[in-house]
Amino acid sequence: MWRNGGMFTIDLPAAVLGFVGVDLGLRSEVATIERATAEGDVELAVRRACLLGRVLGHHHHAEDTVLFPALLARQPGFQTSTAVLDAQHDELLRVVPRLAGDLTLAPDVGQLLRTHLAAEEQLVLPVWMASFDGAEHERFAASLRRSTPIRDAGLMVSWLLDTAPDEATGLAWDQVPPALRLVHLLWWRRRYDREFGTASSIDQARPEVVFGGLGGAALAA
Repeated sequence: MWRNGGMFTIDLPAAVLGFVGVDLGLRSEVATIERATAEGDVELAVRRACLLGRVLGHHHHAEDTVLFPALLARQPGFQTSTAVLDAQHDELLRVVPRLAGDLTLAPDVGQLLRTHLAAEEQLVLPVWMASFDGAEHERFAASLRRSTPIRDAGLMVSWLLDTAPDEATGLAWDQVPPALRLVHLLWWRRRYDREFGTASSIDQARPEVVFGGLGGAALAA
């Protein structure tokens, strides 16, 4: 469990916590793009739109190849839920790659992504928490990490640290394997900043996210 000033109470398996962190980062990312677009910072909005496409692609790949098959194997009735989520994945795959070339799509992309994340949190997380014991969660976390190619691990680490709310930076850093922390500090972070800038490049409004009923965990930002 991890606490910070009463704002955060975390009691989740590492894999689930990582999933929650990605969802929080995606909400933060679309907020950055919407704000940059509204304020006329086209360069930042385009860079972050390209970034959104990449991180969302990795996230969906992990879900489609590791998470959903594992849950279907344990809970065959989950098939109905994945049909809904698969349709949303397809719609995001259609529209997100167009965003960098047409920033007027930002509000639509933001609403579509927020709807999708809310559906995942309602349909996936309770099933996930109920389908594995503690040791299985640990093994599953390793499977999810391996689903991201090592060449892209630096992007995901840098992005998660960039988009984490200030109050959760320590928590996000704790999720980075110790062997990768020095690599991030010496190389990945600089490469990331050059290519994408940072979410703090503008005065970003962090979205509020609350997760309840998941092993007593709640996360608010």
